[in-house]
Amino acid sequence: MIRHRPESDNGKAGRGVARREDVPEVEPLLRETGLHCRRSRHLHPPDIFRGTGGRSPLQNFVRAHLPGFLAEFEDEHGGRSLPQYVIQEFEALLECGDPAFGFSRLRCPSCATDTVVPFSCKGRTFCSSCGGRQMAQTAAHLVDRVFPDVDVRQWVLTVPRPLRLAMAMNAELCREVTRAHIRAVSASYKRRGQVTLDRQQQQVQGDAEVDPEEAAHSIPESPVRLDVGAVNSTQRFESSLGLNVHFHSLYLDGVYVTRSAFESPVFLPADPLTSAEVERVHGDAIERIRRVLKRYSLDPIALGLALRKGDEPPWEYADGGADESPLLDFGDAREGSFFPGLKAASVKSLIPLGEAAGRPLKRLIDPDLGLAFQSSGWGSQYVPPPLVVNADGFSLHAATLIRKGQRAQLEKLCRYVTRPAISLERFDVRPDGMVSWLLRKAWRDGTKGFVMTPYQFMARLAALAPHPREHQLTYQGVLAPASSLRDLVVPRPVVRKEPKDVDVADEDGSKSAGEPSKDQRYIRWPDLLKRVFSEDVLKRPRCRGRRHMISVITDPETARKVLEGVRAAARRSSDSPGGGDPSSPGPSRSPPAEPEVRIPMPPRQGRLDFGK
Repeated sequence: MIRHRPESDNGKAGRGVARREDVPEVEPLLRETGLHCRRSRHLHPPDIFRGTGGRSPLQNFVRAHLPGFLAEFEDEHGGRSLPQYVIQEFEALLECGDPAFGFSRLRCPSCATDTVVPFSCKGRTFCSSCGGRQMAQTAAHLVDRVFPDVDVRQWVLTVPRPLRLAMAMNAELCREVTRAHIRAVSASYKRRGQVTLDRQQQQVQGDAEVDPEEAAHSIPESPVRLDVGAVNSTQRFESSLGLNVHFHSLYLDGVYVTRSAFESPVFLPADPLTSAEVERVHGDAIERIRRVLKRYSLDPIALGLALRKGDEPPWEYADGGADESPLLDFGDAREGSFFPGLKAASVKSLIPLGEAAGRPLKRLIDPDLGLAFQSSGWGSQYVPPPLVVNADGFSLHAATLIRKGQRAQLEKLCRYVTRPAISLERFDVRPDGMVSWLLRKAWRDGTKGFVMTPYQFMARLAALAPHPREHQLTYQGVLAPASSLRDLVVPRPVVRKEPKDVDVADEDGSKSAGEPSKDQRYIRWPDLLKRVFSEDVLKRPRCRGRRHMISVITDPETARKVLEGVRAAARRSSDSPGGGDPSSPGPSRSPPAEPEVRIPMPPRQGRLDFGK
């Protein structure tokens, strides 16, 4: 399918058109798709925008080992393959950034040079290019459209390993555990907000300078409504690329107070957070999660929760290890699939396939680094810092706070929360064929990374794929889409003017000419790259013109024919000394084709060092 948009061309009609006998089968299709250069005496291959898609080391690795990995998995599990949504994630990664599967066509009206922008896969798990774009897009959206200019605090909850596996196998259980965590933190903010309101009312009543009648009117007759606001991100990975379902919640550090239905909500900042309050939220979250597990007929003790007074370990797990959990008839296991075995091995960092299945993965250990940790006291018993609680298998971290007005730091935190799992800077294929994956930060025992076979690494990737239609980012409280207070709280949308297509290379002309104001819900692709890297990718450095889109090709067969035809015509034209025109006195004076353009990609996980 070919979709066209109106275009403007400065070239005169019929000027510089290649002879039909030179490209008899290709030129009609090129004219239909618009990839025919009318200002040149021969056809130039278009420039191709590429990020990490299409040629990344990970794509080459998956392309080489995916068939063998699927065959190995089927052989070990009686002909049963991976779930279809996991295979589709791998296949989409292989098509990402390849113009043969469709592309958008851009043209510079100043020099009539075409540029091809391949489609992306928009994957959620394996593609670092699409993951980086989604990270930058989401972070910009949260800062510009969601978070008001108030203090924002991050709450991070991690759960025991058996519970991680249960949440990875059942999307509904993961949502319920997320809801329990959100309610525990929200209850803390509302409780502290009510204490602050009571204290303010006592101060007003006890103030001798205030008129008693005025003080009485300041106390509302109806109950005061307290609302919180938060954005929760459910991450499924850890630094070792293992399966670790945990939660990053960005909370507005305070509550919105609504005294009546006719008044706008007013933000009330929370009092300074204490370690005692974090311990209280930690215990409340565990109790709420325990009740959720009982509703699903799951034994909390078998899923890693601590014993309470009067509880006894169930007899079927009395002799098992702390990480042994059955889940034989739960979530993904109900379909008789062996996919939960990959997830269990990923949670425990074990080898999932082959003769060495069940053994720990090989590690890259630096002995000197481990001794350095021990000599500094880090190798002894871990002592959590303030506002961090590690107890009963659960960890709650609330020490990260972004102050009001620090929008750049807030956007950096949002990128950290929504970052992709794969970082190409930490992925490497060794000369012996083994795959090394480096940790973001070394562990206290000196571990710097892991070494795996290709199939072991593929299995580790497959375990990270989320279920279809499972939301990874949710909005809570006044920031939720259905909240009646959302429009009164979130920042007003930025109204941008879309410039008209300008035929001359004039920077000021594109800024001055504009259409009526049009609200844009999402940041456009060039604006996003300019925001992240301060680089205008639509501007051609040679002629200083600006590219604009004029057609979109979505049919893969048509895209392949167009690309093959353009390349063949360019080769024939370059081989001819007269540029393909017998009447030409010498070589063509058309400008040479520019080299392939590579667009920068958003910073990956390895470059983010938030918290310093």
